[in-house]
Amino acid sequence: MTTPLCPSCQGAMTPRNDDHHSGWICCRRSCRTGPTSETKVYVPARKGSFSDKSNLAESTVFALSYFWLHDIGKVKDKAYELHIHPCTVVQWEQYFRDICAEYFRRNPPVIGGFGCEVEIDETLVFKRKYNRGRWVRRHQWLFGGIERGSGRAFLKLVRRRDAPTLLRLVTIYIRPGTTIISDSWRAYSQTAALPFGYRHLVVNHQLNFVDPRTGAHTQHVESLWQKYKEVAKRRYGINNARYEDYMQEFLWKKQFGDRRNAMYTFWDQVAALYPC
Repeated sequence: MTTPLCPSCQGAMTPRNDDHHSGWICCRRSCRTGPTSETKVYVPARKGSFSDKSNLAESTVFALSYFWLHDIGKVKDKAYELHIHPCTVVQWEQYFRDICAEYFRRNPPVIGGFGCEVEIDETLVFKRKYNRGRWVRRHQWLFGGIERGSGRAFLKLVRRRDAPTLLRLVTIYIRPGTTIISDSWRAYSQTAALPFGYRHLVVNHQLNFVDPRTGAHTQHVESLWQKYKEVAKRRYGINNARYEDYMQEFLWKKQFGDRRNAMYTFWDQVAALYPC
């Protein structure tokens, strides 16, 4: 961390670490305040950091991130082990999801390319909406694709699964030159009209799970749906205002969740957003 400048006189501050403070003070006489002129301008060490407005010890925040990254324990168990309130656990896990969401906002998950195969599909998810004193179900579609080999994927909530909507997302999230594999849903029939020569293979699930002529199948993307729905229902339920954040968490852990590197990768991304 670079030495901060005093907000009052703009001079370099002096580090201070004792039982009550961890941060920086300005020792110049002109910056002393209070009745006895002994109170110095103070800047906390966490100023501008990821944990700027938190009183939790850094070790507790790191432990929370480790549990969250590796899906260890329930909220109440983590709260008990770390001697904090369950609401604090929930709040910090949302902060962690915000990091995932910001990463993908800055680095959209574009997959595929020449020589690559990407399976695409859409699945129905349910979100409930409070309307006139009762909960009603509203259908929402989740469109996504997975790259064979690397396992990299994208997910996008859509209200409609018509051809213009889905094909526009194909051009955003899948690189030109990719071989795209889908089922025979009619919205995909216009894929041949895409620019840059996307190749399109189709499997008719009413006849075969694997096309006997081309060998095309969508088993990888169907497995992706199964894993996502299991995680979403078990951990978050189907009625959550931040459903999209959970989606980003799922994608982040799929891409970076290797147990050997997940902690380093996550905090490296935190440091990129909160340089100190």
